[in-house]
Amino acid sequence: MWIAGFDPGGKKKFGWCIACDAPDQRLEVTATGWTSHAREAIDLALAALPHGAALAAAGIDSPLCWSMTGSRRSDLAVRGRIKQLGAPSPGGIAQEPNSLRGACLVQGMLAAPLLKSAMPGVRITESHPKALLWLLGLATRDDPKKTIRLADLRGLLAGDVEVQTEHERDAVLGALTALAMLEAREGWHDLARDEGDVFYPVGDVEYWMPEAATDPH
Repeated sequence: MWIAGFDPGGKKKFGWCIACDAPDQRLEVTATGWTSHAREAIDLALAALPHGAALAAAGIDSPLCWSMTGSRRSDLAVRGRIKQLGAPSPGGIAQEPNSLRGACLVQGMLAAPLLKSAMPGVRITESHPKALLWLLGLATRDDPKKTIRLADLRGLLAGDVEVQTEHERDAVLGALTALAMLEAREGWHDLARDEGDVFYPVGDVEYWMPEAATDPH
């Protein structure tokens, strides 16, 4: 199965990756890169697919559905769990949509429909790579998330993977989230199912995270 990951950002900070599933629930990364906007990120990622291949899923680091009634239960759950694990600023890792910097919000929202238009039927999950590092036990109080490299994820990735930027790393983590979605991986949960009155501006999307769905109330 072919999988993509996208980490929207500003100029020269939009990371992308292409990967496929490997034995033992691992991810094999075949291409990564970075660019400045959604259109080129999608084009570059799709061009990196083998001829005739189709994407089965993608992970995008952006809020892809919005609550009509305040904070999303999923965000409250993720923030609460990573706070328990020692994250110093949970609100900055899984931010409120109305407090996000424009690039993450807008470019992610643009990437999703572009991807759906190019690959009808592709499943898309929201991803939050830095929160994921905490939930996987990789980020800790003593080991900040910015210092974690793909080499530290050897149990989750197949082969040796090296990237130049944090944005590419986070795109790979988005692809890893998409693989977990495709596998309905044990210990993971679709947090979007826990939402109530929400608006999906890009159509059906999912929100898979590992064991983060604790009741925030």
